[in-house]
Amino acid sequence: MTPVLGRTLARERRPILGWVVGVALITLITVASWPGIAESSADFEEILANLPAALTAFFGEGIASFSAAAIVGSRLYGTIGMALFIGYAVSRGARGIAGEEGDGTLELLVTLPVSRTAVAVDKVVAMLLGLSGLVVLELVMLLVAMPLVDLDFAVGNVLAASVGVYLLSALFGGLAFAVGAATGSRGAAVGIAGGLAGGLFLLTGFASLVDWLEPLSAISPFSAYDGTVVLSEGLGAGTPLVFAALVVLLVAVGVAAFDRRDLS
Repeated sequence: MTPVLGRTLARERRPILGWVVGVALITLITVASWPGIAESSADFEEILANLPAALTAFFGEGIASFSAAAIVGSRLYGTIGMALFIGYAVSRGARGIAGEEGDGTLELLVTLPVSRTAVAVDKVVAMLLGLSGLVVLELVMLLVAMPLVDLDFAVGNVLAASVGVYLLSALFGGLAFAVGAATGSRGAAVGIAGGLAGGLFLLTGFASLVDWLEPLSAISPFSAYDGTVVLSEGLGAGTPLVFAALVVLLVAVGVAAFDRRDLS
């Protein structure tokens, strides 16, 4: 482990605890509430059948049907859980370079006997490791709880959902890193990456209601990954490959921008 990576991971031990608690709680509450929800299936089906089209579009097509995959998937991989993962990735990606610069510690890092490229890559690796820990936590908790609450998702679909939400979150984390590395502004990194994530989510949701938005929704990663249906339908191999390629591209752009910046 390099000094920069070790230092970054050590500094993240306390901040990540809050994210761990959040992911653990939403997973626990979701799976624990499923038996009670299942017992009231008739009432929930009636509610879902009467949902306004706009609300269904906003939260994803999966909530339009009552099933374990739709209910659990929408919570863990389509709305709250996904928001937690993206929030973590964006906040840590923005902190990678811009956060150090704002704290006045970047000058110390670049004086170490390592290249700027190595510093930047280590910052990204730290963000990706932390994100993977959160996603694996949710994955393990769900797999352990499934037989206890009569959930029978295909393990392959659970793995696909986890891979999909990980790469989707890493995509926005990579964007936050790139903006922060290029501008030195943590606020700009969080604002652009977080704002784009929210905007694209809304674009995808309302594209089915507004005709002129539908062609634009093709650019949204949320059109390729719908967390409300992935537990029942799985995820095509093409989507993770595209997401991974975009993450690599954004990281490369950020590393190159940081390497060329004048920090004096």
